[in-house]
Amino acid sequence: MSITLYFSKINVNSHIYDVYDEKEDLNSILKKVYLNIKEDTTYTQTETRINEIGEEFTYEAYFKFNLIEKSNTDYTIAGNVIKTSNLFVNEINEATGEITKVPVENSEVIPFYFDVYREIVAFYTTNRFGYNVFNYAFKELLNECMSTEDEEFNFEVSILKQGLSVNAIQSQLGQIGKLERLTIEIIPPNPDDDLLDAIQQNGEGEGYLNDIKSGNVTHRSTIFTSKAPDGLNIDAKIIKKELQKIDHIHPQLSSEEAIKYGYVTVEATNKNGRAYSTNDNQPTKYKLIEKPKTLKEFAEICKQKVLAIVGSSQ
Repeated sequence: MSITLYFSKINVNSHIYDVYDEKEDLNSILKKVYLNIKEDTTYTQTETRINEIGEEFTYEAYFKFNLIEKSNTDYTIAGNVIKTSNLFVNEINEATGEITKVPVENSEVIPFYFDVYREIVAFYTTNRFGYNVFNYAFKELLNECMSTEDEEFNFEVSILKQGLSVNAIQSQLGQIGKLERLTIEIIPPNPDDDLLDAIQQNGEGEGYLNDIKSGNVTHRSTIFTSKAPDGLNIDAKIIKKELQKIDHIHPQLSSEEAIKYGYVTVEATNKNGRAYSTNDNQPTKYKLIEKPKTLKEFAEICKQKVLAIVGSSQ
């Protein structure tokens, strides 16, 4: 059976300005991640949802790290993320013919390979456990592992995908028609060595990164909405100015890189409910003809693919 590998970028969000200011070393934080990820760490997702007949119900999903194996030679981790939740299936009363929905507990497992210092996690998915839910689960499990009474860390996890220029984003937005809502989200970048050197030697520059750093902003979300019949005018100065921020986070960070590594997300909805998101842009993926038989074999394959994506020198 074939599988498709996906790759996600792990971003330290809460302490990133300490890294910029050299108060914290990024590798020291990542070493804590390596040491703190532990077997059976759990996180519970609870949210209100609407069923098919319009009734509210409480949805719960339980996520857990399982079968954690660490390599001290290259600081990599292989293991599983388990998701357990209820599926609602039909139950028929043969006497009356009445059909009711009853909950049945279901578990899904996703193996992963985490190259800690390269901040990349590789994994494959199941039909009921896709990459968006995996990213959410991995983020929350990391936060659980890294937060104590004395110190709390927060991470962002984003699927690696094809980058986009600002012009390409504007063009795609123009193709989906009358926009009712446009959201632009930006987080401070987790820099590679070259970008970190530029930030530490020359500062954040007279631009966007300097502005959000001065406010200790670790997540900025700008929302435009319109109830007008023609929707938002994406050629208007107020919207173009916000989109152009994507190109000016830092002089050495292109919009393509910002989109690729999850530092920027642009989402929109048109008047007919059609949705657009840069997160849906072509993910970086690799198809394996045969599913690896063991976690060790899976980790070795993932190691080679991660090195091919980000390079062996990082």
